[in-house]
Amino acid sequence: MNTQKGLMKVWMVSWFVLIGSTVFADEDLRYAIIETAKQYQGVAYRYGTESPNAFDCSGFVRYVYRMAAGIELPRTSKTIGASGQSVRISEAQMGDVVIFASQGVINHVAILLDADSIIHAVSLGPKTGVIVSSLKDRYFGPRIIGVRSFLLSHE
Repeated sequence: MNTQKGLMKVWMVSWFVLIGSTVFADEDLRYAIIETAKQYQGVAYRYGTESPNAFDCSGFVRYVYRMAAGIELPRTSKTIGASGQSVRISEAQMGDVVIFASQGVINHVAILLDADSIIHAVSLGPKTGVIVSSLKDRYFGPRIIGVRSFLLSHE
């Protein structure tokens, strides 16, 4: 019986340490995602590509998550938009993935930088490659349909 109490005590201490470090890891991961994404500003857009030399939108988000956090996301905008945890836009945090649609079809994803901006790989006339855009952008703003989190709990 004494051995069981000792093992239970070790398990409880280990569990609290794990939970405590997980809370801190969430913020660290968010910063790592943002900093990693910013490193690729100006990289070219190329449909179907996921490399440090060129990205499409989902390839960019997927690559950043893998490099910064070791998190493997689905490959397409549509499958990213159907994965993770749904988050209200008012509760979105930096590093969450913003989902966009045109005519009811998910067709774009981006990483939330802060309450007002995203970083993403785009191909729109003079705006191409990995850029930062405002959430109030007249093209992207109205097309936001949701936010997905692939990180730990939202508070």
